Amino acid sequence: MMRIISKCLAGFLALIVVLILFAWFVLLRPVAQAATNDPLQVFDHGSIGNETAQGIPYWIWRVLPTIFPEYLPGNQDGYGAIGVYWVAGEQLPVGFSEKTLGVIPRVAPNCAFCHQGSYRLHANDPATFVPAGAGTRVNIQGFLRFLVAIGRHKERFTADKVMAAITAIYDMPLGERLLYRYLLIPAVRSAFAEQATRFAWMDSRPDCPRPDWGPGRIDPFNPVKFSNLHLPDDCTIGNSDIMPLWDLNQLTNTAREYSLHWDGLNSSLQETSISGAIGDGMSYQGYTGAKGTLDVIINFIRLQKPPPSPFSTGLNADDPYRVDAAQVAKGQALYQAQCANCHEPDGARFRTVISATELGTDRHRIDMWTEAAKDRYSNYRDGGYNWGFHAFHKTNGYLANELTGLWLRGPYLHNGSVPTLRDLLALPSQRPQKFYRGYDLVDPADGGFVSRAGTPAERFGTLYDTTSPGNGNSGHLYGTNLSDQDKESLLAFLKTL
Repeated sequence: MMRIISKCLAGFLALIVVLILFAWFVLLRPVAQAATNDPLQVFDHGSIGNETAQGIPYWIWRVLPTIFPEYLPGNQDGYGAIGVYWVAGEQLPVGFSEKTLGVIPRVAPNCAFCHQGSYRLHANDPATFVPAGAGTRVNIQGFLRFLVAIGRHKERFTADKVMAAITAIYDMPLGERLLYRYLLIPAVRSAFAEQATRFAWMDSRPDCPRPDWGPGRIDPFNPVKFSNLHLPDDCTIGNSDIMPLWDLNQLTNTAREYSLHWDGLNSSLQETSISGAIGDGMSYQGYTGAKGTLDVIINFIRLQKPPPSPFSTGLNADDPYRVDAAQVAKGQALYQAQCANCHEPDGARFRTVISATELGTDRHRIDMWTEAAKDRYSNYRDGGYNWGFHAFHKTNGYLANELTGLWLRGPYLHNGSVPTLRDLLALPSQRPQKFYRGYDLVDPADGGFVSRAGTPAERFGTLYDTTSPGNGNSGHLYGTNLSDQDKESLLAFLKTL
């Protein structure tokens, strides 16, 4: 009898081992992405090792907008509703990677999801894609709320409904169909429901008002505080503009320390890249396969430059992007005298943190990053793995950063509360209290993007209210005391950057 029991037990254990190996081979075995020597392709679509946590099986990802269009921003059909750029002929929009785990391709966001831009010089122009740009139109929170809404209505996310949408566009083989119907769809439904709980903190409530991020903005570290670092919801607001990632090679000068992020909370480009991937769902297991991709991404953003400014002294007199040569020369002199110390690489204050007392700008973003968050991230462990972070700081101010591609960085200030360069040179009381952002038509008169009420920005953009918490447009008074004539000259020069 004991021999029979032993044989049965051995057979049972062998079956478990076989099932584990089968599950690993079919569902979890990482398959390397196709090799490429194109760093832009890696930046736009390279895996950052977050497929296990954030990856959605390709065919589910593909049909979600057709099943739940009402949950997309503006009730639009398709991922264009979240403002991502889709290069003609590519399988995915910029900012999404596809990596196969087992036999199932999975789609997950990567660095370019936030850091991409577009612009148009004339209303009827097609959008021009700007790699690594400020996310002018990208609606990160809109995408999160799309997934959260599905999770909150998971009774509508049924295998029958999803499979009907998939098989309407893809003749799925039987084995793959069984995997999707009985394993992948239930797992994704459960993950969406969990995500709805995890991001409940985003909802504004009477005791904790939180304005929407809106296009081109993100609250980058509260999700990390609450999910990764397990800190309690402290009602802080971290809403801030998505920064472009251009020309960062100047930060590799080891003779001095440069601050990164709007509030200078880190001083290591390597740590900033890794912690950003962690925030997007990368685990230490995923880092093993993603390290090469992250190295390529870091090298790419060190060398990538924005497109040259369309504003030029050499254009015809009737061209809206022509700037006067004498004004530009005078403006450049004003810039050197009033701005270069903070915004030029050889300036003493370049990439340093300027105190909130001096700046006078909205301080919600500073208060979001706490001493507790800094301490926990400095000692962050993932499944026992020590990341060895050492460059996190708690500051009380905002970054004086380079103005590379300034014509494409609007709206301005850390929270995007000032729509144009002309407005930035005005006193806060004279700056627009409400405007529209998320529209990518360049404003040739004022610098930045078209944003006023009564323009197409009102139809295609999103209302921004500077009276909401975290959206204040006060401070940064530099240049506001210039004469009107000097302001025009400085504005002409700033447009050319």
